[in-house]
Amino acid sequence: MPLRAVSVSILLIFCVACGDASGFRQPTLEQRLVSGTVIQVISCRLVWGIEHGERHAKQDSFALEYVTSLSPSARDELDREVLDVFELIRPVSEQWGFSTASVAAFPSPERSGKYDVFTFSRSTDGRWSVSRTAAKVFNTESGHKPGHS
Repeated sequence: MPLRAVSVSILLIFCVACGDASGFRQPTLEQRLVSGTVIQVISCRLVWGIEHGERHAKQDSFALEYVTSLSPSARDELDREVLDVFELIRPVSEQWGFSTASVAAFPSPERSGKYDVFTFSRSTDGRWSVSRTAAKVFNTESGHKPGHS
C-alpha cells in the first residue's frame, strides 16, 4: 500500500507540475476577415430552436462569438467589424434556410464582463437586418448572479 500511495503522489505532482501556470485558457481560432482584420473566434456553433423541451425548427440558427480589439466607445467601428464577422456565417445560414443568426463581440477570450450581441434577422425578400444588445457575463465562483441566491 505505501508503494501505491507514493506512486499516486508522484503522478499527482507530475500532473500539477506539467500544467499551464496560468490555468485554463479559452481556445481560439484566428480568422482573417474580408477587411484584412484578423479576429479570434471563440465559438461557432449550430443553435437548435428548443425552448422548455419543445422543438421550434424555425428558430434554428448559427451563433459566432469572437474577440474584438475595439474599445467599447468605438461603436461605429464595432458595427462595421461585426458586419464583416457576420459574413463568416451568413452564407451557411442562408444555405440552411435560417432566418436568424447571432454574433457576440467579447473584449477577451475569457467571456467575462460586458459584451455586445448582434442579432441578425432575414426578411422574406432575403435581406438581413441587425440589432445590438448589451449583455454581461455573471461569472462568480458560485455560479450565481451577484445578489441572487
